[in-house]
Amino acid sequence: MSGPVEIESVTQWNETLRFATTAGQTVFVDFHAVWCGPCKQIAPFFAQSVQKNPQAIFVRVDVDAQKAIASKYRISAMPTFITIKAGKQVDFLQGADPRGLATMIARHAARVVPISAEAEAAKEEGNKRFASGDYISAVESYTTALSHAPESPQLYASRALAYLRLGSKENLPKALADAVKATELDERWGKGWARLGDVMLAAGEDETNPEGVKKLLSAAQESFENAVGLLEGSPSQQTEVKKKLEAVRERLKTTL
Repeated sequence: MSGPVEIESVTQWNETLRFATTAGQTVFVDFHAVWCGPCKQIAPFFAQSVQKNPQAIFVRVDVDAQKAIASKYRISAMPTFITIKAGKQVDFLQGADPRGLATMIARHAARVVPISAEAEAAKEEGNKRFASGDYISAVESYTTALSHAPESPQLYASRALAYLRLGSKENLPKALADAVKATELDERWGKGWARLGDVMLAAGEDETNPEGVKKLLSAAQESFENAVGLLEGSPSQQTEVKKKLEAVRERLKTTL
């Protein structure tokens, strides 16, 4: 897609939201007006975001031509940007603010694959087991969830962490496979790259060959760098990953 979709009817709008919900895609909406100067100024930035975030859907709504849609979301000033997930508005930004828009997009752009009730129940059970320190049962629950939702990067990342917490060397390849799968399913999900960095770092701790350690630390550094770039909309998570990145860089200096 070369640019945002221009919404020309309520029917098209509803179809777009239904499609996005089914596909687990976030919808970013630019409510604008032809006569609005600030709208024209920020329009190129919004259009560029389409290329940077192919996993999301970007649409533009002319408030004068589509009054019913604008009224539903109580749009009173232009430009106004909203974020919609699973048919519901989850974020809002008013004004031609490129930095604010970039932050909003980064915060919500990751693909969230809809999962069945069975998968959700198994995931919640896995989370409870993980929180209690029962990592073996957590792995089992996440595995059950994945049998119902095999395209969920979040579930793979959760199971990867559970494998890591088990602590045994034999589980590292399993953690690595899951972390890699999470980034393959959604290469724009910052937490997925952070999880892969954690696994690479853990593998480096167990490696005895100096050259192997260097390769694993370099892979961890690359993963953390990807995560930092994709977590612009999540300051606390980004700060945590930055600390890990700096620690890895320092360790690499001593292995050269």
